[in-house]
Amino acid sequence: MKKLFFQLPLLICISFVLKSEGSNPIQDNQLIDKDKKIFHNQKDVALTTEIIEILSKQHYVKKPYASIRSKALTLFVERLDPAKNIFLESELLPYQTDLNLLNNDINSDLIGVFKLFEIYKNRYLARHTAQVEFLGQLTDQDLLLNKKIRRDRSEAVRPSRLDELKALWKDLIINDVIQLILSGNNLEEAKEKLSKSLSNQKNYFLQTRHEDIFNIYANSLTSSYGPHTNYMSPKTKEDFDINMSLSLEGIGALLSSDGMYTTIASLVAGGPAEKSDSIKPNDRIIGVAQDGDENITDVIGWRIDDVVKLIRGPKDSKVKLEIIPATSLDDSNTQIIEIKRNIVKLEDQAAEKDIIEIKRPSKTFKIGVIELPAFYFDFEAYHNRDYSYRSASKDVKKLLSELKREDVDGLILDLRNNGGGSLYEANALAHLFLGRGTTVQIKNSAGNIHSLGERWGYQFFDGPLAILVNKFSASASEILAGAIQDYDRGLVIGTETFGKGTVQRVDQLTSGQLKFTESKFYRVSGSSTQNKGVTPDIFLPTMVDTDEFGENQLPGALKHDNIPTTKFRDFERIDPYLSELKAKNNFRINKSIFYQNLKGRKEWRKMQEIDWLKLNLEKRREIKDRTEKELLALENSLRSQMNLEIFSTYQEFLDREEDPDNISFNKKEINETANILADLIESKNKPTLALLEAG
Repeated sequence: MKKLFFQLPLLICISFVLKSEGSNPIQDNQLIDKDKKIFHNQKDVALTTEIIEILSKQHYVKKPYASIRSKALTLFVERLDPAKNIFLESELLPYQTDLNLLNNDINSDLIGVFKLFEIYKNRYLARHTAQVEFLGQLTDQDLLLNKKIRRDRSEAVRPSRLDELKALWKDLIINDVIQLILSGNNLEEAKEKLSKSLSNQKNYFLQTRHEDIFNIYANSLTSSYGPHTNYMSPKTKEDFDINMSLSLEGIGALLSSDGMYTTIASLVAGGPAEKSDSIKPNDRIIGVAQDGDENITDVIGWRIDDVVKLIRGPKDSKVKLEIIPATSLDDSNTQIIEIKRNIVKLEDQAAEKDIIEIKRPSKTFKIGVIELPAFYFDFEAYHNRDYSYRSASKDVKKLLSELKREDVDGLILDLRNNGGGSLYEANALAHLFLGRGTTVQIKNSAGNIHSLGERWGYQFFDGPLAILVNKFSASASEILAGAIQDYDRGLVIGTETFGKGTVQRVDQLTSGQLKFTESKFYRVSGSSTQNKGVTPDIFLPTMVDTDEFGENQLPGALKHDNIPTTKFRDFERIDPYLSELKAKNNFRINKSIFYQNLKGRKEWRKMQEIDWLKLNLEKRREIKDRTEKELLALENSLRSQMNLEIFSTYQEFLDREEDPDNISFNKKEINETANILADLIESKNKPTLALLEAG
């Protein structure tokens, strides 16, 4: 059975690391035993063979097994040991050498994989024992070392000797204790919390099963083809479906895991987490507390399904999350966020409208705003022949009718944080603004190209148009923005988009499912959105470092390329005025107190980026205090210039409930986009205005 994925989320992140599985009642349900080895079986060989055959023939990029064996093994090791504190470099070389000598022998490859896990298991348990012993002996003097440790161990070189590895284990414990103390604990409290965390990590590790090891390798194999190609075992698929539904009935966040930290992969549009405006993608969850419970449970090292169970709860109840923000300069800078659980309904994700007034000497412009969180379509209602079904295009058309009756001068379609959805809805929405014509080109794995569009169509809205995007606008959002830009029908404003220009298909396997990339999207101009995204006509400054996010940051992402252009209209709405619009936008940005403060913050943050952490509590405390003072000064500088109340302490700033509209980044982006659209209208009306003045 085959299923084509026309719904394209921003990120589909599933943890395949040490996740509980079960199918074979004899072997597969057995937990690992520290004294016994785990071996692969013939079912693993058959399933691996099945996966390879499908991918080598049907994936968009054809790769024979021989070309990806080495990469798959490397990914397997990286997934087991992402922080490079388990394996020695010398332990990996024999396996890589043997792999190169073997003749595409899947059985031999799996033998090597399970042997590597055996080394990992023994070393993991040895690390746990050593760290527990050292933690028990740790004193204040151990926190005053003249040493440092890499903040991101993924970029480190693996230790070459066992004594180096053991020294690293101690340094890691010292760093963890320092971070807990800087977060408000004394030494004994920090040791107690870390002791519990180590115990939890070991207990969860001992729940590893045979299936878990195979899943890690299977997904190392599939990831060699690209980031959106995954194997899901029957139990993993079941857990994924549950987690998806739980996210919609909980806080509205999709989670991922690297085996140590549970991370916010993306936020569900209209969900409690998104509405809180306190949680962002790539924030790491390190603790969870239930409603009314002041004691936060440490979840570092927990399995993702257990973290999900802890976060979920009844509607209207509250949950506290202790997070390390993605923007944090130091892992000791944690925040506690309280979220009220709720069920995310379709109407919570539906398009909404607003009107902004932009006052100019010539007139006050009424700019309509439609916020579209996703390209949704109520398939269930449609298949049940309920023709009152909700869809993005139907809702936007209705809102456009209302805005037209209110006589708006122009429209902003807000696609910020819109991770995609139905391709057909993106096409339908494009035709509301374009009328007839091709919207997107699709190239399949065989190299065949076909176009999606309408030979006939009615342009429902023909007024001035701006599409507002950011780095988290992806997939269907990029198709719509790209079409509007190529047709020169409207302005694209904001930042470069995410860059996901592929479509995935799901095939059923003998056991589980395989999701893989089978097609690629191209704009009517012939340019792919893959890995590059859509470049806006006018850039707006952003608080996010856009270089750290996007498809091009995902390992193995397909490259950007081009195909021949297809026939399309040129509305000539934007190009003649673009230079003038950019100049006016730059003038406002340069004189804006808000944007100048934002520029200062980004420059300051760039200067603070560090690759190493000092293993000295006093020096780390000095750095933390200085950092907080400087951040507070930047915030208070902006607030004082805007005649707002300033904060006395950094904690008071963190505990603030909500920023006022005049320093809300969201509102600033919308207002500046509205100003740009007003500029466009004025530029187009200049000849008319001159005639009126002359008359």
